[in-house]
Formats: sequence, C-alpha cells, structure tokens
Amino acid sequence: MADKLERVVVEAQVPLDYTYNYRVGPYIERYIKGLGDKKILATKCPQCSKVAVPPRKECGVCNKIMDEWVEVGPEGVVDNYTVGHVKIEKGLVENLESPALLAMITLDGATVPLLAEVKGMAPTDLKKGLRVKAVFTDPAEDSLADLSHFEQVG
Repeated sequence: MADKLERVVVEAQVPLDYTYNYRVGPYIERYIKGLGDKKILATKCPQCSKVAVPPRKECGVCNKIMDEWVEVGPEGVVDNYTVGHVKIEKGLVENLESPALLAMITLDGATVPLLAEVKGMAPTDLKKGLRVKAVFTDPAEDSLADLSHFEQVG
C-alpha cells in the first residue's frame, strides 16, 4: 500500500500599497470642482439625450461626444444596491464593524446611475426606489471625497 500523502493548504495575503499621482483629465476635474461648490455636474449626449454622472466624454449608447454640461439634482432614487461586510485595504481583507451600503443612484435630471455609499440607515431599510440625497463635506477639499455619501430623504 502506497504511503498516504499529507495535503497542506497555505493561505497567503500580500499587502499591496500603490501610490498614484496622475491627472484625472478635464471632465473629472470639472466634476470635482463642481463637488467643491456642492454641485453635481453631468454631461448630456447631443443625440440620445443620456445624462451621465460622473461626466464622460463619449456617450456609452451612441458614441457621440458629450460636450454639453448640465447640473443634476442632489437627490435621486436607488436603482440597485449591495451590502458589504468586508473591505480590502492595501491588499488585505478586513471585516467591517458595520456593513457598508453601496447603491446605484439615478439623480434627478440624470439617466445614468452613480455608484455611491449610503449611510445613516440599517441594511434592511435600503430598498430599490428609496429617495436619497447627497451629503457634502464641509469645508470642501477639491476632491472626489467632497461628495461624502447619500442618506435617506426625510
């Protein structure tokens, strides 16, 4: 009878630390400056009228250049969502103390949803169709973090 082979399973985690320093481009730069003024800017397609936030240069539907800028409302509707129980930081998976609520939100005046965090509610209260509003940091820091999160309206 052949010797029984022992099977060893090894789990390895490799911490990753990437520092980036790059230009975001004129569209996202204008979007970020708008957030600093507590405004959410979007671009509108001249052909199919899609309104995208964050703004994009080309329409994902008809590939036309989106050079018309519009301001969309700070309120919107949850289209879809997920509840996260872990985070990945520098390549390591860590449990969260409380669940993170991430939602696809179509803002008033927009047709393309924005991915954002929703705070101030239990995961069981987050639902499709829920009205939410933007919460901005004060003072603004001219970064994407100026749009802190969304919370339930009312």
